[in-house]
Amino acid sequence: MEGNRFIIIGGDAAGMSAASRIRKRRPESEVVVYEAGEYVSYSACGMPYHIGGIVREFNDLIHYDVAKFREERHIEVHLKSKVTSIDPKSRTIVFQKGGNESTDRYDRLVIATGASPKVPDSLKAVSGVYTLRTLNDLIPFEGAIAASRHVTVVGAGYIGLELSEALRSRGKEVTIVQHSGKLLRGYDSELSSAIEKELSDHKVNLEMNSEISQVIGKEGDLTVTTTSGNKFKTDIIAVAVGVSPNSRIAAEAGIILGESGAIRVNRLMETNIPGIYAAGDVATTFNRITGKEMYMPLATGSNKSGRVAGENAAGGHKEYPGITGTEVVKVFSLEVGKTGLDETTASHEGFDVVSATITSTSRSSYYPGSQKITIKIVGDRRSGKLLGAEMIGKEGVAKRIDIVAAALYSGLSVEDMTGIDYSYSPPFAPTWEPILVAADVLLGKMQKM
Repeated sequence: MEGNRFIIIGGDAAGMSAASRIRKRRPESEVVVYEAGEYVSYSACGMPYHIGGIVREFNDLIHYDVAKFREERHIEVHLKSKVTSIDPKSRTIVFQKGGNESTDRYDRLVIATGASPKVPDSLKAVSGVYTLRTLNDLIPFEGAIAASRHVTVVGAGYIGLELSEALRSRGKEVTIVQHSGKLLRGYDSELSSAIEKELSDHKVNLEMNSEISQVIGKEGDLTVTTTSGNKFKTDIIAVAVGVSPNSRIAAEAGIILGESGAIRVNRLMETNIPGIYAAGDVATTFNRITGKEMYMPLATGSNKSGRVAGENAAGGHKEYPGITGTEVVKVFSLEVGKTGLDETTASHEGFDVVSATITSTSRSSYYPGSQKITIKIVGDRRSGKLLGAEMIGKEGVAKRIDIVAAALYSGLSVEDMTGIDYSYSPPFAPTWEPILVAADVLLGKMQKM
């Protein structure tokens, strides 16, 4: 391949994974990273646990210090350097740093600009509204929390639930305002109801099927009115309603976007413009079950897609394997996990959906500490294929959801799931593994005419 200068826009998971892969494959190359913020290679997912006091040191959230990238991997990193435009014809970028504007030249480019938090229009001009996406967000947010008695969390996705637990652990009063009647997207009503009860048991106030219609006052003294007619006092508002891909400069450069607004890439993480790749939360991915393009910004996918983009930008040929949408979250004493298609999505995709829900135990029932675990498993009657699963319990969920994720990756059938040689020992599982039981029940339903 021609050229030896690689530029990566964005220095978090995908960007630094791409940079590191390029450096490994092309040790003689120039690798340059432009990052708009003050940090690279950090754990945004760990921020709620820092707020809750589980991760005590701020620096523990940083995986790899910028000095190590510069000194050990010989990657040139520019912090507080915001790329404002890309010119594919001249293969140049324009960036701003310290009020000055400069240009730089690339031979190959990786865009890993991530995503930005969505904020409802009704809250954009309100005092005391915070989002939690980057380490730059964490410091002012923690200062606001320290001065608050009551915090309103908008959104009941993973971040909203983790944040609510962290705030309760610090003795704050918490109200969640959720626009729908379910907690977490794509979960069965029974599982969602169990999460709702867990929050209620830990004195988290819930405003379901509701949105904030008006906020009066200033930070520290806000009056919130919701569409359900309730009115209450709060000190600050934390918004966790999802993200939008930071794809503007890509679109302005003529790079094609997908329906989600994320940069459309092929299996090599290539865009429609030769020599330009995209990865992480700014790029599309594809679902291994449906084969369709999708947008699902998750940390594990960002790291893997960044590595693939870097490999191919440096002259390799590696395909991104796609995702099954595996997720797991801790909600106080509960573990909640999901992978693959839920029943509603599977039906919309045209599958002949059959599902089964069972409740078993995480260990042998006689072994101390054994807890109930509920599993809902979904399959396609026509093909016999496994389509997905969701689980909830006080232990053992994370282990089991990964088993189903591996099965989905491998394209196993529901019947295959009944033949797997699952591990057994009373401290870890009952004789009849709950996944096997769920698959067996589902198989019986699928075989009925």
